[in-house]
Amino acid sequence: MQLDERDYARQALTLDELRELFAGADPRDYLNPKSPAFKARGLRGKTLTPEDALRLMAEEPNLLKRPLTIVGRTIVAGFDRDRLREILK
Repeated sequence: MQLDERDYARQALTLDELRELFAGADPRDYLNPKSPAFKARGLRGKTLTPEDALRLMAEEPNLLKRPLTIVGRTIVAGFDRDRLREILK
């Protein structure tokens, strides 16, 4: 198994990278509503399109749930140990 690690607080994902990453998934599911950045932008209760979510993540990487673990086309956000064990089998 190969691990590629990226600190997206230091090297933010571009809008194109985010579009590719979340192709076939709803990027709104990967926004972190508990982050200070989410609260600071007044996003609670707002209706965002998937494209809105992608643009926001590109502007402010701290809006992404962390960590993102990607195995093939499966993405796990946060520390979901059971889900991580399942995809890493």
